[in-house]
Amino acid sequence: MASLLDVAPPDGHDPARGFEVEYLTCNMADIVFSSGQFAGQTFARVSESSQRSPVDIWWLFRVRSGEAWFETGERQILAGPGAMFMISLDDDFRGRITDYDGLVIGLRRGAFAGAAEQVDSVCNTILSGNLIELLADYLDRLEMRLIQMSPDELRLAGRATANMIAACIELSAGPEQGRSTIESILFERARRYIEAHLGDFDLTPDRVAQQLRISRSNLYRAFESVGGVAGYIMRKRLRAAHAELVGSADRQVQEIAYRHGFKLASDFTRAFRREFGVSPREARERARG
Repeated sequence: MASLLDVAPPDGHDPARGFEVEYLTCNMADIVFSSGQFAGQTFARVSESSQRSPVDIWWLFRVRSGEAWFETGERQILAGPGAMFMISLDDDFRGRITDYDGLVIGLRRGAFAGAAEQVDSVCNTILSGNLIELLADYLDRLEMRLIQMSPDELRLAGRATANMIAACIELSAGPEQGRSTIESILFERARRYIEAHLGDFDLTPDRVAQQLRISRSNLYRAFESVGGVAGYIMRKRLRAAHAELVGSADRQVQEIAYRHGFKLASDFTRAFRREFGVSPREARERARG
């Protein structure tokens, strides 16, 4: 778990006792389906962690027994048996579980075009409603069928499951949460274009608007809740550079900076320090440690 979370046993736990975990994990193309029993533990995913690597993934939890407590930003949730909730791995959070039994579904953001903003809007809240209960029933039945499926069936089921999760959350979120449908679609179109051209030096908000044939004002509105288009591009470049930096010890910092849209290594270093609180070389040294 160290690449995703800083995990520790609960307070007062004797390390000599060890811990018990029993789970099944299945890669289903657009989702990763895990189920089982996990011993009590505490965990955190925070920016200052030396193991932190940026990812665009949500975790969907369905609690069957035990409790799960999460704190992120200004939100806190305490989930008991029967609860369902989502956490973004791109957010800082802390939490703990007590002898958890249930499901943990890994969801790739790229598989949720058109619904990503609605999913973001319900993160760190207890999901509820008839559609969420329908989704819970479906996931429980899916778990029973997994070991009988062929690889092709698993891929098809994964895509269908991602579509069902998106539909249930999108329709349950309500108009007061997230953006309008049009803005959500614009955001996803722009996000995909940005991620495909992160290494282009001339990747600017104006260019994105021109390529997508949308107005600058509509583009800015779609990115308003994430700090604007330019800020989004910068964060994506820095996170991609961070992942390559800690994963490729043989590449020079200047080469990595250039590959991710920075002409000058000095500009990259300043932006990197503002985002992560350390220099690129310090981040690499911490990852090695």
